[in-house]
Amino acid sequence: MSKFYGFRKCTYCEIECTPGNFVDHQSERFCSACWVQHENPQHPDLEAIREKVKTAANTWKFTKKSIDEYKLPNGPHPVKN
Repeated sequence: MSKFYGFRKCTYCEIECTPGNFVDHQSERFCSACWVQHENPQHPDLEAIREKVKTAANTWKFTKKSIDEYKLPNGPHPVKN
């Protein structure tokens, strides 16, 4: 199985896109903050949205999975004749 390196970066601010925090429009990828800035530059919470996207990218990138969530298989069993 190939390794998953993540989603592409935003074409404007170069922030790593996380699940649910990006929009694809005309072959360009926007993070949520850049999309809101593109569609509504006078949005009152623009800086809060941008900070939320940055923290979401950092937390998503360093999320660790524990062995309790994904248990290892018992392995190959020996063949008995």
